[in-house]
Amino acid sequence: MRGIGWAIKRWEIYFVLIYFILDGLTNPSFADFTYYFLMNVVGLSKLWFAILTLIGQVCMLIGVVIYELALKSTEVRTILLINVILVIIGAWASYMFAMRWNLEMGISDYAFLIFTDVVFGAITTAFNLLPIMTLLARITPKRIEGTMFAFLTGVSNLDQGVIQPLMGAWINSQFVGVTKDDLSGYPTLMLISFFTAFLGFALLPLVPKKADIEESNAERAI
Repeated sequence: MRGIGWAIKRWEIYFVLIYFILDGLTNPSFADFTYYFLMNVVGLSKLWFAILTLIGQVCMLIGVVIYELALKSTEVRTILLINVILVIIGAWASYMFAMRWNLEMGISDYAFLIFTDVVFGAITTAFNLLPIMTLLARITPKRIEGTMFAFLTGVSNLDQGVIQPLMGAWINSQFVGVTKDDLSGYPTLMLISFFTAFLGFALLPLVPKKADIEESNAERAI
């Protein structure tokens, strides 16, 4: 029970929980609408969709290598700052694609998807997932590592897998009205995604720094 008492007193855990919840509420996901846009408007085949997914997984591995070689000792908050910037760039690229500006620039859909949406999406996932896992490992109290780490990762999955898609679906149903049969409002969703990406900067102060975590650990060791 002593370990649970320590966990209750750790302010870092509360800050990270608030970060996950606010990230889910302010970062809506429109992935389902993107799928229908690619299939029904762009005319992407299921084979090419699978190929793009495979390329994305490879890019994620590249992101892992980059993190291991150059970012492992960097502040988690700094890496997440880079991630926010990458998300903004990727969101703008998605809006360009939704507006079909890539065709006006002479860039094919496949080339644009590979070098923007897939690469940015996969790398930002690596730049977001790995530092978050590192952060959770640092703030997890001793003696209840399994329980607390599972709880924190569960909240992280709630953020990305439940709240973000839920917010995306709610925004669409209330303000845009995109369906699989009517995708004319899809660019509007991408524009919303672009503007909400900037809110990520406001959440960064909730991420504790390494020095703060070490100081907190030292105080509780006394």
